Amino acid sequence: MTPKSKKFNPAYAKSLLKIAEGDLESAKILAKSKKGRPENIFFIAQQSIEKSLKAVLVHFKKNVPLTHDLEAIISILPEEISTPMGHGSIEGLSEFATVRRYEEGYLEITQEEIKAAIQVADRFFKWAERQISK
Repeated sequence: MTPKSKKFNPAYAKSLLKIAEGDLESAKILAKSKKGRPENIFFIAQQSIEKSLKAVLVHFKKNVPLTHDLEAIISILPEEISTPMGHGSIEGLSEFATVRRYEEGYLEITQEEIKAAIQVADRFFKWAERQISK
């Protein structure tokens, strides 16, 4: 099933990228906290990646799918644009924007996994920043 999509004014790309940067910074701050749900770090990292991808779509005047599924968003990027790494690096993050937002403690989350999620979000943000500045 193809998600619904919407077209945005290309000027919105920079605003969306700024929001993605804020999400990335929030994930970094949460990762340093001893309190809170580690699942939220993954959720906010996923949100940063999602908004970075959508900012690129907006910039290139493409319809933006109204979904949290990172793979679905990547699948509609123009062919000449490659993401900063293989899709396996984002595997599983989409579920933190959906079902895992309502679960706690079912998964053992390590500091290495948290660090990796933030690194991936950082790479996607920097990639999107480069795409939009072209």
